[in-house]
Amino acid sequence: MKIAGFAINADAAKVDGSPDTLREELDYYARLGFPYVEIAPHGAGVMFNGRLNKERMKGLLALLAGYPFSYVVHGPNPMNLMNMEAGDVERRMFISTIEFTAALGTGVMVYHAGRFLPEEKFLLPGAVMPSLKVQKAMLDMERSLLGEMGDLAARYGVTIAVENARPFLDASPYCYGEFLDQLGAVIREINHPRVGVTLDLGHAYLAACHYHFDLLDEVEAVAPYVRHIHLHDNFGKICASYEKKQAEMAATGRGDMHLPVGWGEIPAGDALARLNNFNGVITLEMRPRYSAFYGEALANARALVYGGDRERKGELNE
Repeated sequence: MKIAGFAINADAAKVDGSPDTLREELDYYARLGFPYVEIAPHGAGVMFNGRLNKERMKGLLALLAGYPFSYVVHGPNPMNLMNMEAGDVERRMFISTIEFTAALGTGVMVYHAGRFLPEEKFLLPGAVMPSLKVQKAMLDMERSLLGEMGDLAARYGVTIAVENARPFLDASPYCYGEFLDQLGAVIREINHPRVGVTLDLGHAYLAACHYHFDLLDEVEAVAPYVRHIHLHDNFGKICASYEKKQAEMAATGRGDMHLPVGWGEIPAGDALARLNNFNGVITLEMRPRYSAFYGEALANARALVYGGDRERKGELNE
């Protein structure tokens, strides 16, 4: 595999639209030696009702121009091309995210796989999974839109990378993306050179432990489509969607913890070894509560990928 470099995620909730906070974060990432940053339009505070604000974009681009980073873009988390109730907003948001990605001069845009039942509806009274007939219609709509968005992305030089989903105790299976084989099948059916996969190893490990499938076999099956990787750690124990207190979940080793790589139990080295043809960026996608350990995570990731090879021959841009 060829690694263009390691990225760190500028956590959208921590940045929360504040240029000052983003500047502080970027200064920190630069000191640690990250060559890439994964950034989101909603975190940067430039997207409203699915549209980019031109003045906010101008300020963001001026801020980013002062740094040497290259970028990966993460689309808004709730963005869902299966949304039959507000499809116009979803489509507009997706187009705006492609435009945002192009404006940053980067090539990869991460999109969470479509959800039959989105997280914001899990706990609503009367919330139920759609029928199989409706699920098929939702999946057909997403496949069609991803093909359309792939054509647009190609004109901008952008690749859409669909991310696999984490499972939850209270709603799964709410998303085909919980299963790498199903995600791979969707990408294969779309059959577009600008639509691939973001392999989130943390989500995949949680799903493998919950559904009892073989993680390494599933990674190998989806490997031809992987265009981006999210690397973080956990202990393979899923939680409910409403559990948000990370300190409590850390104590019990539960949930999508987004720990520094090497702190949990994911066989990340074995999984990455199944991605021989991967050529791209690996984002160390960690929660801000572990920000003091980002440097350690970067060192762990480099050791995992390169072992004792200090020359890092596969890493193109570091």
